[in-house]
Amino acid sequence: MAWSDTAHFEGEDAIITIEEAGESTVTNFETKITNIEVGGGASNTEDIFLFGGATINYQKPSEKFTVKFEFITKDTRFTELRFGSTGGVGAEIRSSDNPKKCRIILWFQASADIQKSGTIRVPSKSKGCRRMIFCNCKSVEVTTEFAADEVIRGNISFEFSSTDANAYANFFDEYTSDTTAALTTLTTTAHKGTLTWNATTPAWTGAYTG
Repeated sequence: MAWSDTAHFEGEDAIITIEEAGESTVTNFETKITNIEVGGGASNTEDIFLFGGATINYQKPSEKFTVKFEFITKDTRFTELRFGSTGGVGAEIRSSDNPKKCRIILWFQASADIQKSGTIRVPSKSKGCRRMIFCNCKSVEVTTEFAADEVIRGNISFEFSSTDANAYANFFDEYTSDTTAALTTLTTTAHKGTLTWNATTPAWTGAYTG
């Protein structure tokens, strides 16, 4: 396989987008996040022992995946993701609200190739990129801490199953180099909604249905 010249990715090479189901809004979150952790999805095996010394080994279905972010922010944007509130300046968020499903996408590309316009950052379509997509995510916990000699920071955790109710995948991982074909086009069926972007005039166009 032909890989790009990027030996590794650093913090400045990351783009993090989150979409809430039915909102048709794609929001960049990378400048609020200090750490990313993706885990779970274990698919353990189990043995069944038979007479005559025979053994049947089978693999169990995958467990839930988790995505965790450590963040720094002064507003309520991460609490909004936890409780599904509309939020925004002057809006009260309540624990009785119902969290919406989210699509979280991690994009990794050399920072020199990323196209920027204000808070919007999109990947170049002609350069190598790694993309991890997590569909049908629900936030299960958000924590906040504040020390006198520090800043307000916190953690938010999301969970999602290996497949959805129709047996379509919820986790996608893909890498392209400068010389390979473009990233797979997101579809309504497989990825729960389309997502396109304009790299000339940086902008997102999303339609995540959940």
